[in-house]
Amino acid sequence: MKFRSLFILLISVTLILAPAAGLRFSSNAEEGEPSSSEPTTTSATKTTEKSAQEPTVAIPTTTENSGGYKVKLLRRDSGKVEDIPLEEYVVGALAAEMPASWHAEALKAQATACRTFAVYSRGRAGTSLNGADMSDFAGSHQGYLDEGQRKAKWGESFDKNEKLCRDAVKSTAGKILRYKDNVAFTAFHAISSGVTESAKNVWGNDLAYLRPVNSAGDALSPNYALSVAVPLSEFHEKLGVLDCKITDGKISIGKITLTESGYVEQIVLGGKEIRGIKLREVFALPSAAFTLTVTDGGAVFECRGLGHGVGMSQFGAQTMAQQGSSWQDILGHYYGGQLTLGDV
Repeated sequence: MKFRSLFILLISVTLILAPAAGLRFSSNAEEGEPSSSEPTTTSATKTTEKSAQEPTVAIPTTTENSGGYKVKLLRRDSGKVEDIPLEEYVVGALAAEMPASWHAEALKAQATACRTFAVYSRGRAGTSLNGADMSDFAGSHQGYLDEGQRKAKWGESFDKNEKLCRDAVKSTAGKILRYKDNVAFTAFHAISSGVTESAKNVWGNDLAYLRPVNSAGDALSPNYALSVAVPLSEFHEKLGVLDCKITDGKISIGKITLTESGYVEQIVLGGKEIRGIKLREVFALPSAAFTLTVTDGGAVFECRGLGHGVGMSQFGAQTMAQQGSSWQDILGHYYGGQLTLGDV
C-alpha cells in the first residue's frame, strides 16, 4: 500500500511538472546496442537547451528527402522481400503503429522513431530474414501496412487518415535520431507503468538514451490497468515447465524484486527465481509491471501498462502532444535528452 500511495503521488505530481528534454548530444562514453533480433514494439532528464526546430521548407513528396534510401522488408504473408522507398515505408509503419486520429505532434514523433528504427536495422539481420533488413512483424521489428492494407483497415476514412499520416511523414521527412555518431535504437511501446523501463532490465544493454523517464500521462489510458486471470491447472502446468515446485497442490510465492520503474525484475515461485519479463512471455501478460494473487480458483495478474516499457510511450506521446509539446520535445523527453536530430 505504501508503494501504491507513493506511485499515485508520483503520477499526480508529474502530470503537472513532467519535463520535456531537448534533443542533444550526450557526453557519456559509448554504450553497447541491442541486437536486431530484439523486439521494439515501449526520473526524467532535464535540460535547458532548446529543442530542434521543425523543418520550414516545403517538401513536395515523401521520397525526396532520404537520398533514394530503400527498406528491404520481409512480408510475412507472402514471404517475399520488398524494396520500399524509406518515406513510403514510414507512412505504412506509422499507419500500423499509431492511430491516425491522434495528435499531429504525436504522429510526427512516431514517424521519426519508425524511420530511425528502419535505418538502424539496415544490415543487422544477417541471413535470418532472407536478405531483408527487417520484417513487418511488430513483435520483432515494427508493423507495416501497405496501401491496400491501409484501405482495408480504414475503409471510408482512408483519405482522411492517409493524409494525416502522410502529413506527419512529410513534416519530418529524412529526419532520424542519433546517439553521437550512431543511429539510435528508438524502441517504443504502447503504454508504460507510469515510468518507462531501462533497456538494461529488458535486454541487458545499458543505453544512455533508454533509461527510465516519467510518463505519468499513461495512467489516463483506458488500457493502463488490465487483469489476466489464469486457471489454476494452467498456472501450475506452465510454472512446472519452469521447474517451480508444486507442494500440496500449491506454488509458494516468495520474494519479489522490482526495478526502479516498478516492473517485476525477479519473483520467486515454488522456490524458483524467475524474471518478470519471462513470466510476461509465458502468460502473455500486457506488461511485466504486475502484482500476482493466487487462490484455489486460479491466478490473477494485475498489470500496469502495455508493452516492454522501454523508450517512447505512444500513449505518453499523445498525452504530451495534447498538453502542447512538440514532436521534438516528445522525442527529447522519452530518449532522455541524449539524442540529436539529423538527416538520414
